[in-house]
Amino acid sequence: MNISVNYDETDVAKLLSKIIKDPNAEEFVKLLTPMVCGSSNATQHFFKLMIGSKLPQILPNGTLCKMKVDSLGYSSNKELIKAKYADENEMVIVTILEFRGFHEYSPYAIKYNNVLDDGSVQDGITYVRTDELEIIEDF
Repeated sequence: MNISVNYDETDVAKLLSKIIKDPNAEEFVKLLTPMVCGSSNATQHFFKLMIGSKLPQILPNGTLCKMKVDSLGYSSNKELIKAKYADENEMVIVTILEFRGFHEYSPYAIKYNNVLDDGSVQDGITYVRTDELEIIEDF
């Protein structure tokens, strides 16, 4: 069950001022408050950290994963990718290129095989959410 709680930037600033123990703490709070508040994902992780939770695992660059073809980017030729690369569940293998940070809605840049209209294949790159990826344990 998800619970919705409303906080504002003053709440974030108060918490930051409690955890930053530096002679220049006030300036750090001014700098970091808009950064944390600028992303609902960052804010969610911040408050979870404050209650003792851990950040999610970061998948290393080069990790092989599977994901639904329909979740690939707009520039992907989904029908040809399904025909050439997808398994029976319409999943394709992708490679993690980069973790872009907990502040991003789609924190991972991934690479996949995009099939062009002429049948040739080129690398496609798109951004995906963590919940769209299934790590391949054994390949």
